[in-house]
Amino acid sequence: MQVEVRDDDGVVLIEPVGDIDGKTAPEFQQQVLERLRPEARIVLNLARVAFMSSAGLRSMLLIYREAKSMDARVVLAEINRDIRNSMSATGFLPFFKVCDSVQDAMQDAG
Repeated sequence: MQVEVRDDDGVVLIEPVGDIDGKTAPEFQQQVLERLRPEARIVLNLARVAFMSSAGLRSMLLIYREAKSMDARVVLAEINRDIRNSMSATGFLPFFKVCDSVQDAMQDAG
């Protein structure tokens, strides 16, 4: 897994590339948690994530909890249907603002 990160006018855009599974979830989680600060604004662009296992879902839950404790905002962008369905079935989807495009997510996070 590769994780691309850039700061765009105070909003951190994090773009994982590859599956988020038991092997890669810890790295993904670490990359996001390292950037969480009080009142941080983060966009997770999941366009290039084809699969997210239960380990990835646990990472998302931890990211949500940490962000909430810091009053940070995490917005998800371009989630594929399978991941969206998994997050919905587990009850995690409502924890996040979800946008269809990165542009919308960047505006919403800002």
